[in-house]
Amino acid sequence: MTYIGGKIAGIRSLTRSIREYSITLDRSIDPTPGQFAMLWIPRVGEIPLSFADADEDCIKFIVARVGRVTSFIHGNLGEGDRVFVRGPLGKGFTQASGEKCLLVAGGYGLAPLYFLAKKLRENGCAVEALLGFKSDEEVFYREEFARLCEVEVSVEEGSEGFRGTVFDLFEKRVKEAEFDRVYVCGKEAMMLKVMRECLSRGIPVEGSFERYVKCGVGICGSCSIEPLGLRVCRDGPVFSGEALSEILAGAERE
Repeated sequence: MTYIGGKIAGIRSLTRSIREYSITLDRSIDPTPGQFAMLWIPRVGEIPLSFADADEDCIKFIVARVGRVTSFIHGNLGEGDRVFVRGPLGKGFTQASGEKCLLVAGGYGLAPLYFLAKKLRENGCAVEALLGFKSDEEVFYREEFARLCEVEVSVEEGSEGFRGTVFDLFEKRVKEAEFDRVYVCGKEAMMLKVMRECLSRGIPVEGSFERYVKCGVGICGSCSIEPLGLRVCRDGPVFSGEALSEILAGAERE
């Protein structure tokens, strides 16, 4: 797959370490929620990023400053700078129609779920989003979700919304209401707990997983989910609870 050139059209600071980048591409692509792309900065490196939104020739990424390449992006790239994208890659979420859907997001794991919320609403779904953060200062995208659906925020340390983890909030909501389908993205431990709970309740669930992705096409094996041998970049990054039943059963025993 060849790279597509693009220009940074806008940068928005969301927290001290998280920014939203809008990129206008030289030609349009058509990603689905849950897919990702490799963002390449010449002479610096490339990183996998989930699509936070896509509209004709403009795409959006949410970039957290967590490593060498992301630190370079935050510190050196500005509006008008050229970047290159390889994608869309991987398999995205199943897009339900006319169902009651619950989205569970931890931190910047909300990126693909925002894109998904837009599509679900277009498909006539009733959507509710649970957004989990460590502290008040880390809360972002609450207003963006609120324009699309019902949203509730959890913080572990602070005064915003529900006090506790997003899993605590999820447990509360599935006891209060019935949902046809659940989608989750965030830290893996939280995702496995959500998916295991959904399976026990008979609720279809899908999660978007993160691994170190190098090639992006399933060749190098750096992103394998063991012992299943699944490649996050090729077979995912979105997996159903049924596909991960062996891992979920193991997590429950632990």
